[in-house]
Amino acid sequence: MSEDEYKERIAELLKGKTMGVYALLVTHGPLGVRDVQRALHFSSPSLALHHLNKLLEAELVAKDAYGVYSVAKQVRVGSLSLFVKIGSRLMPRYFFMLTLFSTMLLLYFVFFMSWPPEGKDIMYLALSVTAIALLLYEARRMWLLKPF
Repeated sequence: MSEDEYKERIAELLKGKTMGVYALLVTHGPLGVRDVQRALHFSSPSLALHHLNKLLEAELVAKDAYGVYSVAKQVRVGSLSLFVKIGSRLMPRYFFMLTLFSTMLLLYFVFFMSWPPEGKDIMYLALSVTAIALLLYEARRMWLLKPF
């Protein structure tokens, strides 16, 4: 099986609740069936087990002797490709650009802005605020696509 076919197969598998289970394991580490059920508010442990078995068959997760599941292979497909893992959190990729533009705006305001504002100051402020607003909008849209 080629790499493209494999990615396509994994992307088809990682949808809906199965994606939620996988993302939960990626962010929270090894978990048991009941932990997954409680975290994702599934109606029964058998539903969690069903999705864990799908991931196990695809070799994305591994099961130890105690029945604890952990991520065996990390993949970035579907909505997971829009996020970066920092510690145990998934952050939208636009969050870093948002932080950069906000910091640049703050530093310009503190160190370089003349009072009263001149044309170049107003232009910089307008462009920065517009960029921050667009990045906030996109980061929020990504956050709403969060797998779980």
